[in-house]
Parts: sequence; C-alpha cells; structure tokens
Amino acid sequence: MIAGIHQSGVGVIQAAFEPTEVEQARRTVLAHLDLMKNTRPTPSQRHLAGFHRFPALEPLHQLITGNRRAQGVLTGLLGPDYRTIGLSDITVNRSQQWHKDLLRGRFSHYLGDDRPCENHFGKLFKVILYLQDSSSLQFVPGSHRRDISLESDEFAVPADDIPVHRVEARVGDAVVIDICTTHRGSTEESFQSPQVSEHPRILVSTVFGRTKCDFVERMELGNAERLAFWQRSNH
Repeated sequence: MIAGIHQSGVGVIQAAFEPTEVEQARRTVLAHLDLMKNTRPTPSQRHLAGFHRFPALEPLHQLITGNRRAQGVLTGLLGPDYRTIGLSDITVNRSQQWHKDLLRGRFSHYLGDDRPCENHFGKLFKVILYLQDSSSLQFVPGSHRRDISLESDEFAVPADDIPVHRVEARVGDAVVIDICTTHRGSTEESFQSPQVSEHPRILVSTVFGRTKCDFVERMELGNAERLAFWQRSNH
C-alpha cells in the first residue's frame, strides 16, 4: 500500500474502523449539526473546519488518530514521528469541486514555495473516514508530484485527456491522500434528492505531517490563519 500511495497519491485501508465505531461517529456528528455551517446551496449541507477544537467532537478526532491500521500506514509514509497540524474537517452532504488540499488563493503564500508539489509531496497526508459507502472521491493519479496554480481551483480541473480514477470506499474504510493530490468530491446535484437529507453522507478527516519539517509548519500556520479568517467572515 505504501508504494501505491507514493505512486498515485491515494490509498484505501479497507475496514479500518469497526461498524460500532462508525455508528457512534454518525450519532455524534448528527447530534452536533448545530456547530456546523451551511456553505453550499443544498439546505442539508454542513461543514465544520477544525472540529477537533470542540470537546463534544474531539472523540471523532481521536478515533482517527488512534486507529492502529491508520497509524501503521502513516508510519510507513512519514516515519515514526508524525503529528496532526490542525487541519480537520467534518462535512455533511457537501459538494467539492476539483482542488488540492494545499493552502490556496490568499493563503498560498504561506507555503513559501512556487513548486510545493514537486518539492514537498509525501510530507502531509489526510486520512478520511467515510461513514457510509462512497464513490464520490475522484483523483488524478500522480498529480501530487505536479504543480498547478493555486490562485484559483479552476486550474485544478483536469483536461479531457488526463486520466481520472474514482475511489470506491466502503463504510469504515480509511482513505489516505497526499494533500498535494488533485481531487474532487460529490457534485452539488447529487445532494438534491430527499433521501440524501434523510440519510446524510458524512466524512470526517484530519491531516498528518512529518515532525520538524518547515513545509509542514508553514501549512499549519497558514491553516490556522485561514481558519481564523473563516470564523471572522461567518460572524
């Protein structure tokens, strides 16, 4: 798996979480929707960045950071001394267009490098826990090694001749993705049915990086500033 992630930018740890863990995670998320913002046209959409800061949701973060199988993969990717960087998310029925998880737009200068993918791939990985079966994640294999403009997500949309792979994740799987990888989630249209509102599609994620790494520290600092900006903007 480690070699596959290094090559493509994405890997799946099958059945990383027990059904009881997933069920409890779902209950926890749905019980705290009041903490989450609606940032998309779909009324049932919710998003909370930095969810690990909330005591009621901190167990969800620990569920990921404490998962033995995820720990094993992260150790293989980052070495024994890795850490989280405060880039955690819960999304509910949330669409996501093509992008990289690097700092973008007004925050991209924090990266301190015009070629962050070429020079820093393999230093930061997001672990995503899907609380239901999901085939929404698509990615461009090998794109974690290729830079694009981070000024707008329009630059992330792959050309028609670029291969795109779809990830088939089952409930309880953990998806590991290099944050330099170009990827997308669901379309807004996919959330229009009443069934989705009744049975929300939820994912929980957090990012891990190498310790004592300047690029990781830059991502951490820029993400903290971005999170503060979002909070000020939403008040």
